[in-house]
Amino acid sequence: MSALVSFTRVLACFVLGVGLQAAAETPAVVSGAASATASAPVPASAPKPEPTRSPTDPHRRAHLTRLYERLTVDAEELKRQCRFESDIATAPPKGQVALSFDDGPEPEQTERILEVLDRFDIPATFFFIGEKMQKYPELVQKVLDKKRHLIGSHSWSHPNFHDIPATEQASEISKGLAQMPDQAALKIFRYPYGNSSCAGNELLHAQGYHIVGWHVDTCDWAFDRHGTVDAHEALSCGVGSQYRSDFVGHVAAAVRARRGGIVLMHEIHPNTLAKLSELIEEIRKDGFTFTRLDDPALAASLR
Repeated sequence: MSALVSFTRVLACFVLGVGLQAAAETPAVVSGAASATASAPVPASAPKPEPTRSPTDPHRRAHLTRLYERLTVDAEELKRQCRFESDIATAPPKGQVALSFDDGPEPEQTERILEVLDRFDIPATFFFIGEKMQKYPELVQKVLDKKRHLIGSHSWSHPNFHDIPATEQASEISKGLAQMPDQAALKIFRYPYGNSSCAGNELLHAQGYHIVGWHVDTCDWAFDRHGTVDAHEALSCGVGSQYRSDFVGHVAAAVRARRGGIVLMHEIHPNTLAKLSELIEEIRKDGFTFTRLDDPALAASLR
C-alpha cells in the first residue's frame, strides 16, 4: 500500500471522527518521526478540550461528508455525478470581491446587513429560501428597494440535495424559483450546502438559471457557535491553524489567497453580522473592490 493511500485513510478516519484507535489500525504512513510522536510522553498539562460539536449539525455533516468523499472517491466520478460543483475552480477577476449571504430572509438580520452595506456603499447578493420569502415578503422588498443588490434562489426549504430523490429535488427547485421576484436582474441559484446534482443542474439550466458557488467559504456557521472552529471544521473549510479563533483573519487571508472572488456567508448567524463591518474594512484595506454577480468579469465563475 502506497504512503499516499495510507495517509488518505488516516485522514479519512480523522474526518469521520472515528478516533485515534481506528487511525492507529491503519498502516503507518512514515516511520521515525511519526512513531516518535506516538510514543512521546503526554505533557503534564494537557490542552483544554475543544467545545463539543453536535454530530447532527447539518452544516458540519455536509462539510465533513464533502471532505471525506473528496479524499476517498475518484475525482472523475465526483465530477460525473455533479456532486460538488459549487466549489469554483475558475480564477476570479483579480482584485474584485462579491459578497453573498445565504439562508434569508431573516427578521432583523436582513435589515441590519442592509444597513452595513449602505454604510459602506457596496452591493451584495442574497440567496433566499423560498418558504421564508413567502413568510417575509416585506424583507424581500426591502432588498429590492435598495436597487444595488441581487436576489437568488436557495431552494424552497433548504434540504441537502444529496439526501433526497430527483423528484423531490425538482419540487424544491420549482417551488423556490416560483418565489423569485419578476424584477430579479439575474437568474441565479445556489444549492443548500453547495451539494449539487446532475438532475438539478439540468432543470435549472433549462429554465435559464446560473448555478452559483463560491471561491471563499467563510465557515461562519462554525465560528458562530463558539467563536472557535474545531480541527475537523478547520480542515473541511480550509481555516488555517492561526485563524481558528479569528473569523475576520480567516476570511481576509482566504480572499488574499484567491485574489478576490465570490464570498459565501449566511445572514442567519449573529457573528457574521457582528463582524461584517470589520471584515469589509479589512478586505478594502487589502485593496479589493466590491462588485455584483452580474459583473461580466464574474461570468466565467457562474455555471
